Amino acid sequence: MNRHNNFDALRLLAAAGVMALHFVDLSQEAALAPLTWVDTKMALSVFFVISGYLVFMSWDRAPHWPVYLARRLRRIVPAYAVVVAACAVLGLALSTLSWRDYFGLAWGRYLLANLGFLNFLQPSLPGVFTGNPMPGAPVNGALWTIKVELMFYIVVPAIAALCRRFGHHRVLGVGFALSCLWWGGFVTLAWHTGRGAFFELAKQMPGQLMFFLPGAWCYLERQRLQQLGWRVGAAGLLTLVLAYRFDQTHANLGVFIYPLALTACVFWAAHILPWLGSVTRHGDLSYGLYIWHFPVIQALVQLGVFKASPWGGVTLTLCLVLMLAWASWRWVESPWLRSAPLAEAR
Repeated sequence: MNRHNNFDALRLLAAAGVMALHFVDLSQEAALAPLTWVDTKMALSVFFVISGYLVFMSWDRAPHWPVYLARRLRRIVPAYAVVVAACAVLGLALSTLSWRDYFGLAWGRYLLANLGFLNFLQPSLPGVFTGNPMPGAPVNGALWTIKVELMFYIVVPAIAALCRRFGHHRVLGVGFALSCLWWGGFVTLAWHTGRGAFFELAKQMPGQLMFFLPGAWCYLERQRLQQLGWRVGAAGLLTLVLAYRFDQTHANLGVFIYPLALTACVFWAAHILPWLGSVTRHGDLSYGLYIWHFPVIQALVQLGVFKASPWGGVTLTLCLVLMLAWASWRWVESPWLRSAPLAEAR
C-alpha cells in the first residue's frame, strides 16, 4: 500500500470528533453548544470503517494466527490496560470515600471487569464523579468500543476464509446485510418497548460490522476504486446527503445507505485526496487521545474547571490529553510494537 495516504489524519480527526460531543455531554455547559454540530456518530463510524480496511490488510500480510493476533493485541491492549489501571489508582484522589472504603469489592470489580473488556459490568469507581452533571456517566465511556474492536480481530480470519471459498463480494455483502438487520431490528425493539438495553445491543459488534465490512471490501477492491478516482468521493458525498434525509435513530433504508456512503467518503479522503502530510511524525496520538479524553474531562468537570470557564476547560483538556497521548505512544504503545519478535515483521 502506498504509505502516502490520509488514514492517520482521519483517525486523529475522528478521535477529536468523539471528544467534541463528550465535552458537551459531560460538562452540560450551554456555552459549548457549538460543539454539538460535530457528528459523533460519523466520527465513531469512521474508526470502524478504517479498522475494517487496516485489519484485513494486517491479516492479508500475515495470515497466521500467532503473528496476526500478537500484532493486533500489541497495538491496543498495553495502552488500554494502562489507562484502566491509572484511573483505578488515581480515582482515590477524586473519590468522596476514604481509602479503606474506596479499595473494596466495587474497586476490585471495576479493575477486573474493565481489564477484561467487560466495562458494562462495573463502569464506575466508588465515590468517583458521583456529583458530575451527567448522571450515571462511567469513568471512561469511550472504552466500550475496544471490546468491539477485539471481536473484529477474532472474526477476521474466519471471514477471510469464507471469502476465499465463496468470494468476497458474496460473503461481505451477506454479512453487511445481516449486520444492518441486526442494528435495525434491535432499534425497532427499543422504540416499541421503551427499553434502552435494546439500543445497547444494537450498537454492539454484529451491528458495527455494517461499517467494518465495507471497509474490508475497500481494501480488497482498492486498486479498482483508486482507478475511479474522484468519482468515488462524488458518489459517496451525494449518497451521504441522501442518507441524512432518513431519521438516523430509526430503522429504515438509511441503515443500509449510510455505511456505504460513509465508506466511500473515507476511501476517497484516504486515497484519492492529496496527501495531507505525516501527522505521526511526533507519534501516533489518535488512540491515546481516544482512550484518555473521557476520564480527563470527567475529572476537570468534578474540579469545577468547566463551570469556571467552559472554553478554558476545553483548552486545558486538550493540553492534558495531548500530553497523555504522547506519553502513551512514547512509553507504552511504541515500545510494545518495537519489541515484537522478528517473525511478526515478516
